Amino acid sequence: MMQTSLVIRVVLCTVVGTAIAEERGLPPQLQRPPDMAIERLERPERPPVRSPEGSNHAVLTQAEVVKLSKSAARKEKDKKLDDYDLKSVTFDPTNREWTVSFDPKPPRRASEECFLVTVKDETKETKVLRC
Repeated sequence: MMQTSLVIRVVLCTVVGTAIAEERGLPPQLQRPPDMAIERLERPERPPVRSPEGSNHAVLTQAEVVKLSKSAARKEKDKKLDDYDLKSVTFDPTNREWTVSFDPKPPRRASEECFLVTVKDETKETKVLRC
């Protein structure tokens, strides 16, 4: 029974945290998981450095990209976007570029074709391309 009680207390410390374990009167040696160094617990956590170069994370959000691509399509191709479905939004971290694809809604008319809009993640530069 003593072993089970000790395991439960250690799990309590790990899951719930040191503050609650301290309130419950657990000894200090049980307030930290044994595999975690004290230094690691006491060191302040640094916020991630936002570096677009060499990072897989995009600067723009998906919503911003969709808005930019719809605006570019309306301006450059005079598209009525009501006739198109947004098919996909993808980010290429190597080229730092988004691609948004649009397909005509059924029934497809001969004059309508799918198109792509590329958006540069850093500059928000857009380009409308045919599929």
